[in-house]
Amino acid sequence: MPLYAFEGKRPSIDPTAYVSPTATVIGNVSIGARCYVGHGAILRGDYGSIEIGDETAIEEGVIIHARPEDWTRIGHRVTLGHGAMVHNAIIHDGAVIGMRAVISDFSEVGKGAIVGEAGLVKNGQKIPEGKVAVGVPVRVVGDVDERHRAMTHWAKDLYAALAGRYAAGGMVEIDRSADEQPLSPRLVSIGTIRTPYRQPEGTPVQGGLAPDVEGEIVLDPGFVEGLNGIEGFSHIIVLYQFDRSQSYALTVTPYLDKERRGLFATRAPRRPNPIGLTVVELVEVDGNRLRVRGIDMLDGTPVLDIKPYVERFDAKSPTRSGWLEPHLEELNGTETPTADDRFHKA
Repeated sequence: MPLYAFEGKRPSIDPTAYVSPTATVIGNVSIGARCYVGHGAILRGDYGSIEIGDETAIEEGVIIHARPEDWTRIGHRVTLGHGAMVHNAIIHDGAVIGMRAVISDFSEVGKGAIVGEAGLVKNGQKIPEGKVAVGVPVRVVGDVDERHRAMTHWAKDLYAALAGRYAAGGMVEIDRSADEQPLSPRLVSIGTIRTPYRQPEGTPVQGGLAPDVEGEIVLDPGFVEGLNGIEGFSHIIVLYQFDRSQSYALTVTPYLDKERRGLFATRAPRRPNPIGLTVVELVEVDGNRLRVRGIDMLDGTPVLDIKPYVERFDAKSPTRSGWLEPHLEELNGTETPTADDRFHKA
């Protein structure tokens, strides 16, 4: 991707964000976790700064800039539609900016507000929280209702998941002269896991030790057909990516133990192929959303695969638990052990 420093100012991009190889990011630009920056977008932080929160979608052809020694701030889970332009403005969390809309100098779009397609928020204009504004220049025409919220929530989840799919290698250049093309050599995210845990610290070390903790698997709409029949199973196996682990070591000191062990004799998340596996209870299926119980993942974790858990196939007896045996006995009647940051920092 074209990333450029400008007079010593360098872009700061969260490792879970996706920036298209045809987007341009220059200078003092900060991009948060699980953001999507689409093809042909331009973010110019040369003589001003740009700050973008988590899970914001910057769609194709968007232009973002700021005035000299000033800034543009865009919050969490904001949607900037195709071809929109933002210049030296503030856009608060959850707002939606329609395609080809212009957000001009010193203007402000409130939390959860919607600016319609091709709308002009003129210099210094303020759109209140939770309002819908359309026109040139825009004027407030009503409140954001449940229909708007449902649609925008779906779209924001879609782009957060899409960022993971692109980052995992979903886009593969093809050879137009060939009759068939191979699958991507990389794994592709099929959705996102929503959990109460945004930091490693405090996360249960195993889902089986936190059977009452609930979360949600939000599947990308393109994969929903694959859920047909899953509601009949009490438990599912979830394979996912440890997307915040940046390196690995072949010996580690695992949770619950004080001795160094071989990586493959542990469940540490920093691995050569950062893939996790948890068996969770399937509570409810609602469209592309699976409500599950027994969560031990960080919020926003990309899902790689889902399989039904079948006791006849998957439960083995008798078993041995190696070096963990004495620690398993210690767990009886104690509080659920939680993670620190040892496996998420290089």
